[in-house]
Amino acid sequence: MSHSRSDSGISMLSTLGDVSKEEYGKILSKFLKDVDFYMPPPEYDFSLEEPVMAYFASQPNWPSHLTAKAVYMAKWMSTGLGMCYPFAQKDIQVAYGIHATYVLFIDDIVHELGDALDEFEARLVSGRPQKSPILQSLVYFLLENSTYMGPYAAAMNTKATIEFICGCIMERDYDGKVEPPVGAKKFPGYFREKTGYTEPYAHFCFPEATCPEKEYLHVYMPCIQDLIEFISYANDILSFYKESVVGDERLNYVCNIANTHGLSISDALKLVCENVTENVLTVRKVLEHYPEMRDSVDEFFRGYIAWYLNQKRYKLTDIEVKDSQGKLYELTPAEPKVLEDKRPEEVVVAKLGENSVRVTAVEVS
Repeated sequence: MSHSRSDSGISMLSTLGDVSKEEYGKILSKFLKDVDFYMPPPEYDFSLEEPVMAYFASQPNWPSHLTAKAVYMAKWMSTGLGMCYPFAQKDIQVAYGIHATYVLFIDDIVHELGDALDEFEARLVSGRPQKSPILQSLVYFLLENSTYMGPYAAAMNTKATIEFICGCIMERDYDGKVEPPVGAKKFPGYFREKTGYTEPYAHFCFPEATCPEKEYLHVYMPCIQDLIEFISYANDILSFYKESVVGDERLNYVCNIANTHGLSISDALKLVCENVTENVLTVRKVLEHYPEMRDSVDEFFRGYIAWYLNQKRYKLTDIEVKDSQGKLYELTPAEPKVLEDKRPEEVVVAKLGENSVRVTAVEVS
């Protein structure tokens, strides 16, 4: 979320020091080398767009301008999720795309949701309808957890939803007001868990259809926390340039690490990169005797990082990001290549009852 810079924010950033565009590029390049990243082929499965867009276009009672915003977000989020989870079945990828769009969309309209956001948890646990039709649609979607997640993952998804909504409220009400002192080292991780909505995406690496919990939960459970931390903190590394180098956000994980550990912002960013590298190595170690699962998670690691690098939203085309051979990564393909084995007639259109819905995305500001 972007926020206007306050005097307290300027003061906080000035005491932490700055990270230049060049320094950020060097730090990011080292991180990519350490996790053995290479850019996957620039291929996007565009057939994921229509069913995810159609889902949001069909939601009842939404204000028209918010429907348009959600449909637009769904267009580019759907292909991104397909890039992260290419090993999942098509219908599962669609569900993942809907889930991810809800996260980005709700985070983007926090102020428009008003006090409906504050009442979300109480209404959810009491079984009362949500005050906002958008949040009610989210609840209905949560009820479909079991169609693409195992029982444990579904329960964690519900828990993570409540944490995410509460985290949005905290960011809305306390951004610029929370300055954790040196020594409160647990605070950054605690606060990040409340705002991240990341645990479901760790479980998404192990689709119930191919890795049923009854057979495999005991195998991958030891690396779930490392996956959660990778998803959260790789996000913070890759969005830091947009947020705090050219932007002015200060209630984020890297800045909180700098404050609580008594570090410069540059050293804090390097520390986060080291910790995420450890997460990646741990996941590979846990799954070393299950090569198919390990390879799927490696696909996820590459797809997740590549999605950020390829999104203009994060402004990473402004900097020099180099691979282990010192060559610049080719970022943001102007015309991503469509997968050759996908045909328009293969697109599955989302349905609401008996009525199919076909939509076209339009960009809204």
